[in-house]
Amino acid sequence: MATPTASLTPLRFANGSASYTSPAGEKILASVNGPGEVSRRDVQNPEEATLEVLVKPGVGVSGPGERYVEGILRGLLGRVILMRDKNMVRKGVVVTLVVVENRIVDGKVDVRGGSYLSILPSLLHAALLGLLSAGIPMAMTYTSCLIAISPSGDVLANPSTEQIKASTSLHVLAFTSKGNLLLNESQAVSFKQWDDVHDLAATLCYASSTSHGDGDVAMDGEAGNTLTNFIRGTVEDKVREEFAWKLTAT
Repeated sequence: MATPTASLTPLRFANGSASYTSPAGEKILASVNGPGEVSRRDVQNPEEATLEVLVKPGVGVSGPGERYVEGILRGLLGRVILMRDKNMVRKGVVVTLVVVENRIVDGKVDVRGGSYLSILPSLLHAALLGLLSAGIPMAMTYTSCLIAISPSGDVLANPSTEQIKASTSLHVLAFTSKGNLLLNESQAVSFKQWDDVHDLAATLCYASSTSHGDGDVAMDGEAGNTLTNFIRGTVEDKVREEFAWKLTAT
C-alpha cells in the first residue's frame, strides 16, 4: 500500500511551511506565519493568541467547502496550540493551506453537494507539519485517517475514490500521540460499526495497545507503520538534515 510523503520548509519566506501528499495522491501545501503582531487591534486578545486559518483552492476562488473546513481546523488547532503561553499572548498565528491536488475534484476541497471528509486528514497533517516547522508551541501532536463503510458492511481504511463514492458512511478521526480521540467527523454514521471504525483508526494512527490480565501488552497494529511514527520520522529527518554539519564536525 502507498505511504504518505512530506517535506518541511519548502517555502523560503514563511516562518514555517510543509508539503504533504497522502497515499491517495492528495497534495497540500501549508505555510505558517507567527507568532507575530496582530494587524488589527480589534481582534487582539489580551489573554491568548489569535489564530487564523485559511484554506485556499489551487484553482478558482474559495467556496463553502473551504469555509466549512476552516472552522473545523480552527477549532482543533485552537486546542493543540498553547494559545495562552506567555510568548503567545497578544500575538497572531496565521495558518494557510493550499489544496494543490485532490482526487475528488482537482484543486478544491469538494464539489457542490460532495464530501469534504476525503481531504480533511491531509489538511490536518499539513497544518501540523507547518506548525512544527514554524516552532509554534503546542500541547500535543495528532494524526488523522479516513475510514469508510462499504455497502456490504466492511470497514475500509484509506478507501479509494470508487470505494468512497460507493460507501454508506465516511468517518475522519484524529488522535493525539497518547491515543486520546481529538476529532470525529462522520457522514451517515453507523452506530453499530462505530467501535470497529474507532479501533481501525486508532491502529492506523498510533497502534493502540491492549493490556491483558497477566500484565502483557499486545499491540493492535504495527508500531513502525503508524501515522504518529511517520510524523515523528519526518521531523527527525529534517532535524538531522539541518544539523548534519554539526554531526560531521563532532
